[in-house]
Amino acid sequence: MRDYLAAVLEMLGSGGSRFADAEAWARLEQGLGVPLPGDFKAIIDEYAPVQVNGHILFRHPATERWNLGQFIEEVEEAFRVEDWAG
Repeated sequence: MRDYLAAVLEMLGSGGSRFADAEAWARLEQGLGVPLPGDFKAIIDEYAPVQVNGHILFRHPATERWNLGQFIEEVEEAFRVEDWAG
């Protein structure tokens, strides 16, 4: 079975884990009420915040700017107030 996490880390190279913070992840997951996948958290911890190839933005729950938790809240709010019938 292929190790996709290792493949992504190899493809992107060293990121630095500047904002790795287990407590930030615990707060986010507690607020969401669900655990997030370990591979997702490993990639985000290694690289975020960063935009990769102009297509994907990695946000981190421990950063003030480009905060993952805040982004999730904003998207959830936008979906909640949208008039889906109209």
